[in-house]
Amino acid sequence: MSSRIMTPLAENWHFRTDPDGIGIKKQWYLSKLEDSKRVKVPHTWNVEEGLEEYRGTAWYSYDLEIPADWDGKMLRLQFNAAYRDATVWLNGIQAGQHKHSGYTPFIIDITDLARPGAENLLTVSVNNENSDVALPIKNSFDWTDDGGLIRGVSLIVTGEAAIDYANVNAKPLFKEAGANDNRGILNGQIKLCERGIKADRQAVLKVTVEHEGKPIALEEYSACVSDGKLHINDIMIDQVKLWHFDHPHLYDIKLELMLDDKSSDELTVHIGFREITTDGSKLLLNREPVRLMGVEWMPGSHPDKGMAETEDDLIRSLKQIKHANCVITRFHWQQDSILLDWCDRNGLLVQEEIPHWQQPDEPDETLLPISMQHAEEMVVRHYNHPCIYAWGIGNEVNGQSPKTVAYMKKLKSFVEILDSSRFINYVSNSVHFEPSKDATGAGDLLMWNDYIGTWHGELDETAVISQIRTAYPEKPLVVAEYGLCEPAFEGGDPRRIGILEQKTEEYRKHGGIAALIFFSLNDYRTQMGEEGDGRLRQRVHGTTDLYGVPKPSYWKLRETASPLALQVEWAEQAEALKLTLLVRSDIPSYSVKGYRMTLEQDGTPTDLIRIEIPDLSAGEEWITEIVVSAAAKTKGVKFEIFRPTGFSVMNGCLKQNEINHLREAKHK
Repeated sequence: MSSRIMTPLAENWHFRTDPDGIGIKKQWYLSKLEDSKRVKVPHTWNVEEGLEEYRGTAWYSYDLEIPADWDGKMLRLQFNAAYRDATVWLNGIQAGQHKHSGYTPFIIDITDLARPGAENLLTVSVNNENSDVALPIKNSFDWTDDGGLIRGVSLIVTGEAAIDYANVNAKPLFKEAGANDNRGILNGQIKLCERGIKADRQAVLKVTVEHEGKPIALEEYSACVSDGKLHINDIMIDQVKLWHFDHPHLYDIKLELMLDDKSSDELTVHIGFREITTDGSKLLLNREPVRLMGVEWMPGSHPDKGMAETEDDLIRSLKQIKHANCVITRFHWQQDSILLDWCDRNGLLVQEEIPHWQQPDEPDETLLPISMQHAEEMVVRHYNHPCIYAWGIGNEVNGQSPKTVAYMKKLKSFVEILDSSRFINYVSNSVHFEPSKDATGAGDLLMWNDYIGTWHGELDETAVISQIRTAYPEKPLVVAEYGLCEPAFEGGDPRRIGILEQKTEEYRKHGGIAALIFFSLNDYRTQMGEEGDGRLRQRVHGTTDLYGVPKPSYWKLRETASPLALQVEWAEQAEALKLTLLVRSDIPSYSVKGYRMTLEQDGTPTDLIRIEIPDLSAGEEWITEIVVSAAAKTKGVKFEIFRPTGFSVMNGCLKQNEINHLREAKHK
């Protein structure tokens, strides 16, 4: 039996609002909530009828069962997020608080307050009012401020000593020529919970490394606890498979903490061996120069779920991102580990950010501790996710101000102490004014929200990009946002398609642009939305609507982001299809390995042809001929190309008359 038990607390919560602010005065935490209703966690009240605009305090209570045989165990409550200021009581006694950060996980020790074998009353108050000291500040953020226990809650049961978190480094080793030599190094440290172990006590740490369910390395060593930390010594791994968005190989690191020859806690983390670096203005993934295409997604936008979206809801949107051929994204606020786990397993690069959005106009020292809190809670809890390639420390906070530049440099230095292995970036909507003075220059990558033609007015796009590149010739540029926001700007989805096509074509001409992130995947719920009311208040900025229904722009995004182009001809004797597959060499641009194609004739699965596409580098092409039946010439041949992860790259139906028509038009 595992020495760690993790029990989700999802069903049968009691909930009520506190519009008059009387809960504390009347000590609602001492007994079960009156006039309450049952809800399931994750939960937000801002999608419920009559509470869409409610910003204030609400209360939750839960009958927490703690068996008698858990006496002597360490008991902790894990909240994946509560928006925003939360206070927790157990059996009428305050157990802890978490303030100023509504999207980061927190853990509260309830060992001393628990009554094993008896009834235990868990009570939580949550407040989502605007704040002058929290992030996001006041009313300055372009997403919804749904209040409540917006992510999962769990009870963690361990022995007398327990692991708080583990930060594991997975570094691949490369030969000088750049080829992976199939080896890697693992190391890191685990942070222990404050209770249950003294600094001079000896502990044994067992580390087991598994890949595809098979153990490949085992280390066991005694370690003296120092500052509540145990270090994971270097472990050499042979025959390493690298993590890549098309090949998301993962390794399981199983940690077991032993005290007095008895297992006290176990924790498994998932890691991936991958290297993301820069070489001048080039972005390198595992030593390969890449130029990537992506889209930003605004979670919490489903009108029926809000920020309390389920795992299935999250995965549905993530699959849409991958189906659109997008391999990179960013988030304006910290996300659930459930979401990041999916990105690890399925190959999606992520920049996760603290919600530093537009205000204060010039951040200063008074806000720095809160920003550091956000950064630390984000980094230490999400450190192991190979999908995370960068941490974001701010978005559109007056990047031309010297105060902002100084502030972001200090915040970046702090984050570097937490994690020196990833990029740390500031996203600017002002670098096009005076590039050399902008705060994005303090980051490892230049990140620019480009709204020339809408929010930024009519400027010369080519000249602006050239000025940015001239100011920072040794840093890759990422266009972190571009798109169309309705109803602030007219033109609808046809104009959105035009912006996607025109700007992408311009970006492709500039070699220093390493990635494009279109904004956005979806129309999104936001408290500052210009369209709709209540839970339907939104910004119409997406390639899908609030419910995830694709618009024409979604299909244009899928086409634009494809790394492949397909040319089709009927061979001279018209008995075979001649297929020429081209790998793009601009944006996107990366090698394709392990891709496959299927072709179906006559509409019957028995005629399905499967073709393994050879490995191709950017700019290369592959030609093949497929003999087809007479009927297929008119009925058509259905085709689809897949990535190694199973996601579709392109699909369609090839008909002789349509192809001949295209050829004739081309010759004319």
